[in-house]
Amino acid sequence: MNKNIYIGLDVGGANTKVTVFDANFNIINVVSKNIHIWNDINKLCSFLRHISDNYESFHVSYYVTITAESCDNFLNREKGIHSIVEICNNELYGEVLFYNNLDSYVKYNIAIKEPKNLISTNWLLTKKLLENNSNIDLLIDIGSTTTDFIYKDIVITSNLTDYERLKNNTLLYLGVIRTPLPMISDRVSYDGSKIPLVKELFATTGDIFNVTGDINFLTLDYMGVDSLNYSIENSLIRISRCIGLDFNKDNRDRVIEMSFSLKKMLIEKIFKHVGLIFKNPKTISISSVGEGKFLIEDMCSAHKINYINISANKIFNIPDTIDKNLIYCNLPSALVVTNFFNNK
Repeated sequence: MNKNIYIGLDVGGANTKVTVFDANFNIINVVSKNIHIWNDINKLCSFLRHISDNYESFHVSYYVTITAESCDNFLNREKGIHSIVEICNNELYGEVLFYNNLDSYVKYNIAIKEPKNLISTNWLLTKKLLENNSNIDLLIDIGSTTTDFIYKDIVITSNLTDYERLKNNTLLYLGVIRTPLPMISDRVSYDGSKIPLVKELFATTGDIFNVTGDINFLTLDYMGVDSLNYSIENSLIRISRCIGLDFNKDNRDRVIEMSFSLKKMLIEKIFKHVGLIFKNPKTISISSVGEGKFLIEDMCSAHKINYINISANKIFNIPDTIDKNLIYCNLPSALVVTNFFNNK
């Protein structure tokens, strides 16, 4: 029996995502762990050790892409890359290769010497996927914290850092879990009035999409900003605080209505951002991946834009035992493996 296992890792600031392939390149496991690197990097150590222990009887190769280097517990991004590369090298048992912005894979000794080449590389993997789908003009990867705008003629060398991507409108710091509600709008409609949103971290977009039913938090390990779980009741309480309100059963329907209103506002923010890249967004074809891909589908429906479901393409061998939606929510952790073998 061939005991080779190939594991892709996308080490992000808020989440570390893992996709496991067997020797025949069937996806056999997908894991997303909510690890706040800025709070406790040791949790990354224990998680990677746990992943490694699960496959200790196999011949394992790891392929790593990193986006957590910008966390503010690191003095700078190069220090962040150094720390994460060291952890991967120490905790993962087997061959470890790091993906860089030259579209190549390097071992520890090269990665540690050339940290600039490893900064925020996962969107480059998504770009390569886009290049093989000629009918898609724009691929939007919207995750828990950020949104990447990827198109075929994007200039890689001008978009290698968050600063450059923010300047070029190819990165938007809005996501579907961690974005504080006052970042969406200054005011929101409630009970016939426009109410200012409290400029405080009482609730996030995760609460909105919990209430609207777009994200099922029962299968996720996120906690709310008050360190309570994502029950519907807890989310309604947190959202209510954003307009200075104590939640109760009498205002439930109005808080839910306000949540759908905030969802529409976020859709419009993203649509306006697309307009910064394409003069007429309604003439292009758009696809989406990431935890918030549903939001891009809704945006395209609302604005009558041609939406292409990239997950309908047979990019991976996915058995019926694996939820295909998880693959496309954690896409770079799968692509970092398949890209390696496609490049050989």
